[in-house]
Amino acid sequence: MKKLTYLIAAFLVFNLSFAQDTSAEEIELVQELFGSEKRAIIEDNVDLTGVDGVAFWKLYDEYEAQRQDLGKAKLDLLQRYTTKQGALTNAQAKDLLMEAVPLRTSEDKLILNYTKRIEKATSALVSVQFYQIEHYISDGIRFAILNNIDFIQDKK
Repeated sequence: MKKLTYLIAAFLVFNLSFAQDTSAEEIELVQELFGSEKRAIIEDNVDLTGVDGVAFWKLYDEYEAQRQDLGKAKLDLLQRYTTKQGALTNAQAKDLLMEAVPLRTSEDKLILNYTKRIEKATSALVSVQFYQIEHYISDGIRFAILNNIDFIQDKK
């Protein structure tokens, strides 16, 4: 669990500094580092004993590629929010919401889809371990970000 906490903290530090201009290369570098740390956590906490580990890692890599695409969209949304924070019109606030909800729904669907695929390729236990870790990390990052940004206010 210490690794998970450190991973979430590192991701949070990046996100809190995200209000500044961030290049695509910087985002990719952070995602690469985040992905390798996350993979180590998966290796430490998902028991692949007696199951097809090759199939698991193939599915995991597919999942990670799709998750990274969603992550980029979420980081873009966060950057646009933080640059307008405290100065949003009603229309801008609604537009941000109309982007945020589908992104969250897409992330939940992605995790569930791969949980089902992993179960078919390995076992129910492995799929539940994957699901639990993914949600722990995702929810931890989400909470840390929300805990460190202001609520949307009326434009003054």
